[in-house]
Amino acid sequence: MRKTFLGVLVFMSQLIFAQGIEVISTKALTLDGQGVFLPKISPKGDCVLVTNEDMSGLKKFDLATGKLTTITNDRSAGFNAQFSEDGSTVIYRKSEYKGKLRYSSLNSVNLQTGKTEQLVKPTRNLEGVTVKGGTVLAVNNGKLISKRIAGKKLKTLPAIPSIKNSQLYITIDGKTKQLSPNGTNVGYLWPSVSPDGGKLLYYVIDEAKAYVCNIDGTNPVSLGTLRAPVWLGNDWVVGMVDYDNGEIVTYSQIFAVTSQGTHRTALTDQSKICMYPSASDDASKIVYTTQNGEIFLMNVATSK
Repeated sequence: MRKTFLGVLVFMSQLIFAQGIEVISTKALTLDGQGVFLPKISPKGDCVLVTNEDMSGLKKFDLATGKLTTITNDRSAGFNAQFSEDGSTVIYRKSEYKGKLRYSSLNSVNLQTGKTEQLVKPTRNLEGVTVKGGTVLAVNNGKLISKRIAGKKLKTLPAIPSIKNSQLYITIDGKTKQLSPNGTNVGYLWPSVSPDGGKLLYYVIDEAKAYVCNIDGTNPVSLGTLRAPVWLGNDWVVGMVDYDNGEIVTYSQIFAVTSQGTHRTALTDQSKICMYPSASDDASKIVYTTQNGEIFLMNVATSK
C-alpha cells in the first residue's frame, strides 16, 4: 500500500510539472512616456505593435533598440493588427465612413520599405483575417480572399475563423460554414486557430468563458473565465480575468490555462490592472498593457 501511495505521489508530481508555466522575468517597456494599448508581439518576439486607446494608428517598438516608429495613423489600425510569419509585413484594417455607414479595408505595410498596399477594398463585411506564411487570407461576406504578399505560395490553405452577426464560422478549403459550438443563442468573440492548425479557440460572450474545440467545432472544452484569449504555443492559452463597477475596470489579471482546461496559473498579481496579452510564436514571451497605457514584457517557460 505504501509503495502504491508513493507511486501515486510521484505520478501526480510529474503531471503537475508537465503542466507547468513559470514567469522568468517581467519588465516595463519605456515608450517615451506615451500611453499605448493593445500590444501585439511579433512572431520572433523582437518587436511589438502598439496603438492608441481608440485603436487609431499603429507604431512599432523595437525591443533591441527601444526605437518607436510610426507605421500608420489610419483609423482602427490597432484592431487585430497582425504580422506576416517572417515579421517583415504588418496587416491592418482601416475604417472609413460613407454617410453613416462604416466600411473597413484591409491593408499591408512592408516594415523595411514602407510600401503600403490595399488587400481588400472597403467593405461592410470583413469578418475574419488570418496570415499564413506570406499569404493573407480574409473572409469577406463569407467569401475567401487570398493575397500573397511575400514568400512562397501556400501548398494547403489553413482554417480561417470568422465572426458574422456574433456567430462563429470557419472557412476550410475555401468553403465557409457556421460552427457556433455552444449554440446559436449565444454570441462569440476572439476566435483563433492554434499554431499547429488542429484546435480552435474562442470566447462565448454570454458565458464570459473561453473554449477550445476541434477545428470542426466538436468537443468544446471550457477554459473558464478568460477574456481576450490568445494561443501561447499549442498547449497553453493566455488571457485576462477582469471586473468592472459598471463604468471602469477595477481589477484585471493575466492568466494562463492549459488548452485542455486542466491547469490555471495567474501570471500577474493584483497590483496593476493588466489586460490584453499577446504571445510570441515560440511561447517564450508575453506582452500586455495596463489600464493606464503601460506596456510590460514577460518572459515565460512552459512544459507540456
